[in-house]
Amino acid sequence: MSRKAIIITAILFCGLGVAYFFAGTPLPVDVTVAETGEVKAFVEERAKTTLPRIYRLAMPLNGRILPITVREDQKVAKGQVVAQMDTSDLDAEVAKAKYRVQQFSKKIIEQADNRLEDNSLIQFDEFLKSMDLTVEAASKQQEASKAKWEYARSEFDRKYQLSKQNAISESELNEADLFKKQSEVDYQKDILTWRSLQAVQSAMQVGKISIQKYKEKKVLSEAVLKEEQKEAISQLEQLQRDRKRATMQSPIDGTILTKNYENERTLPAGEILLEIGQLEELEVEVDVLSQYVGNIRIGTPVDIEGPAIGNQVAKGKVKRIYPKGFTKISSLGVEQQRVKVIIGFENNIWKELQKQKRNLGMDFRVRVKIYTDIIENVVKVPRSTLFRNGSCQWQAFLVRNNKTILVDVEPGVMNDFEAEIQTGIQAGDRLIVAPSMNLTPGQSVEAHVIESL
Repeated sequence: MSRKAIIITAILFCGLGVAYFFAGTPLPVDVTVAETGEVKAFVEERAKTTLPRIYRLAMPLNGRILPITVREDQKVAKGQVVAQMDTSDLDAEVAKAKYRVQQFSKKIIEQADNRLEDNSLIQFDEFLKSMDLTVEAASKQQEASKAKWEYARSEFDRKYQLSKQNAISESELNEADLFKKQSEVDYQKDILTWRSLQAVQSAMQVGKISIQKYKEKKVLSEAVLKEEQKEAISQLEQLQRDRKRATMQSPIDGTILTKNYENERTLPAGEILLEIGQLEELEVEVDVLSQYVGNIRIGTPVDIEGPAIGNQVAKGKVKRIYPKGFTKISSLGVEQQRVKVIIGFENNIWKELQKQKRNLGMDFRVRVKIYTDIIENVVKVPRSTLFRNGSCQWQAFLVRNNKTILVDVEPGVMNDFEAEIQTGIQAGDRLIVAPSMNLTPGQSVEAHVIESL
């Protein structure tokens, strides 16, 4: 036999010896005992503290802000002045607007005063009554003068005929002619007087109508002035509102969260100056993967923990689930669809931490466990004892009489650490923790019980 054949034979015999030696030696494994208890399914996420409402004080209008003396973390009372604008220009505008309103008030009073016109109308009425009588008298007078003139003319005609017959003297005829002419002149004078009085009467009626029209015009002018006064009052009220808004007060008893400006400067309207909130109302905001939100309900219990809270675990409940999701890129660059969930503390954690001299504010990082299902008095095992086979069937290795037994199991509620067992395992059974892929049923093992995982 050659040297090479001898070496190969020796190696084969050594391998067979080692295999024989280990085949008879039990494999050491870690085991745990199935027990009865409570199993919770939860969603665990990073979260942050927030407030249900933040009061943002902004510049009410374009202008110059005076130095802001309040500091961040300072407590303020409702109604306390926290910021002030330079109001010198506004004060001047308010004064001008007040003067304009006063001027309109005076003009309206003047327009509404109709005493002079009313007195004139009364006088015109009295004059017209008198004039009516005078015109009537003048009409009667001209009628009488006409009758006199007609009589004088007929009398002259009669005497003229008599004079042709030499029945009267020439002086009597001349006398009749003079009387006729005087009567005609008197008649013409009375007609002129009557018509003059009629013209005066018409003029007085026109004057009365003019005064009435003037009164109507004053009413229209008063209405226009009142509309202009309303506009002036509206402008004054707007300026007064701006003047009032220029002094910014805290709307609540709270804490200054943010101060964006400190020194005096000119800023546009809408620029945020301060943010104020009530830290006593702290809650937690968490972005949950959309596939898990379906199992979360309002009132679902939550555990809140993290360095910001300390070693204790704070209890909370889900207050609100947003109806719309959003896309978020994870730290690994994976696009995820998430939904915002708001969690409220069951007790005032802020005051409790203040007593412990710990600070907790807005946007502090915490971790939450949102319990989607809780089941009690069930058989439970560590999650690391379960695995799936090639057919996706859940299985586990039991240890009985130092031999492995492969069993199919039906898990129920589970989380990252433990699982409910509905069938396949009973309380008291010993299970291999994290079984090796090379482990086979019926294999001899040496069990080492682990008290807690």
